[in-house]
Formats: sequence, C-alpha cells, structure tokens
Amino acid sequence: MPSMHWLGWIRFFEAAARHQNFARAADELHLTHGAISRQIRQLEAELGVSLFERRNRAVFLTEAGRTLQSAATQSMDLLAAAVERIRKPAANTALVLSCEPTIAMRWLIPRLARFSARHPDIPLHLMAAGGAIDFARSGVDVALRRNDSPFDTRWHTREVTPERVGPVCRPDLADHGLDAMPWLHTRTRPMPGSAGRVARGMCSLAARTSGTSTFI
Repeated sequence: MPSMHWLGWIRFFEAAARHQNFARAADELHLTHGAISRQIRQLEAELGVSLFERRNRAVFLTEAGRTLQSAATQSMDLLAAAVERIRKPAANTALVLSCEPTIAMRWLIPRLARFSARHPDIPLHLMAAGGAIDFARSGVDVALRRNDSPFDTRWHTREVTPERVGPVCRPDLADHGLDAMPWLHTRTRPMPGSAGRVARGMCSLAARTSGTSTFI
C-alpha cells in the first residue's frame, strides 16, 4: 500500500475547504488559526500545488482544491456513516429493505405481520426503490428486485416468487380485429413475441407469461 502520511492533513483541509475560512476551521477543530495554516501549507508542499488562493485576507479554493474537497467530503461521509453503524447496538439496528413499490404493495406488505410475529426483535425499515442498487453506499441490507436486469455476481440471490405478466383486453374486442389495435411496449420490460400471438386468441388475460421472477 502506498504511503499515506499526508492523510492526517486531510482533516484540516476538509474543515478549511468547507468553511473557506481558516479561523472558523480552527474554531471547529479547537486549534489556532496558525496551526490550521501550517497544516494546509504542509499539504500543499506535499502535493506540489496550491489548494487555496489567498486574496484580501480571504481564501478561495483553487481547481485542485475543489477536486480534493470533493474526494475528502465523500471519504469523510463514508467514514462517519461506518462509525455510526458500528456504534449502534446490533439489537437496535433496523434491517433496511429496499423494494419496488408495486412488489411491496402486492407481495411484501401482506407478509410483514407474519415476519414481525416471528422476529419481534428485528426492526424493519422499508425503502421504496427499484432498479440498480449500490449496497456499499445506500445503507440497504436486503433488496427485493425483479430479475429483468443483470445482478452483481457477488450478491447472494434467492427467488422468492414468480411473476405473471401478460396482455389484457376487453372480451368484446378479442373478436374484432386485434391486429389493427395499437400495441404498447416498455423499453425496460419488453413483452415476448409469443404474448402478442396468445392475446389475439384470448378474451381476457393472456394465459402465458413473460417468465420474469422476483429475487431477494
């Protein structure tokens, strides 16, 4: 691992960059203005660039300073979130479950009472969301998703229920030339070609499905 002896200076830089004022950064960190200024100068010397532009007794971030501030802020946020999770007693930490709204209403919520009865010691926090998810950044523990998009191979997945998807029409339209009717498609969940052929011979819901499943 490369040397990161400059890491200690990042704390002082982040505070100074956030306030864009060395005195306020010093107050926050319980240091003197001179101490903050020295730490920033050492970091600038190490990097070989100016992080602040000093004008009329004020400081402004340079382009290099803005780049470093963005990375420093994200890193500090991740560290703060990790420390907060570690500090919380495990028994009081809610299980965060991310679920697509439709699946939550039709499948998940009717089963929550049974889950709570079996696991009264596990608080559950629902997050309505769909699509791709970043477990490292989102704070989500479990995600309920359809399998119509690729999964990260590092995930542990389990199929929980199949999902029936098919075309619907009024019974009286089935015998009046469905070929002339407009067909609606979605880009994210395209209907298989067989579904259209089935619909032309059906009076209500198509008997065949697209074969998608829901995974957790």
